[in-house]
Amino acid sequence: MAVVGRWLELPVALLAGGRAEPYLVAEGRVREFRDHVVGVGATWREVDIGNAASVGAVVDGLKGVLPFPDWCGSGWDSIEDAFEELRQGWRFPVVVAVRGLRLMLATRPHLGLEVAIRLSELSRAFSVSGDQFIVIYAAERWE
Repeated sequence: MAVVGRWLELPVALLAGGRAEPYLVAEGRVREFRDHVVGVGATWREVDIGNAASVGAVVDGLKGVLPFPDWCGSGWDSIEDAFEELRQGWRFPVVVAVRGLRLMLATRPHLGLEVAIRLSELSRAFSVSGDQFIVIYAAERWE
């Protein structure tokens, strides 16, 4: 049974792509979005994945902005292995603003789709466990 911690409501008016995942926030509104979620007590982190050429580079980018255990590797499986430690070590709710997905989708579409799917799965896994992990993508539009 999951014990649900604090849960933050997203400022729907700032979402450019609708109310469902994946969440898109226009670059010009990211600061406003950040100010809102930080103002209600969420942890805010930003990562740029646009130049990442591999899953390892994406995961390393996440590890650079979030406290992962020292033993955690640079793959999606490593994140799954560290899941319980992450739940204990992170202050939820957590919002991660991801920049560069559009560039990645244009230059490395398979990697970009994998990243979006895996981050959505991670968000869902935290939610099922009672913690809120939100990923937003900062870009003017999807295409």
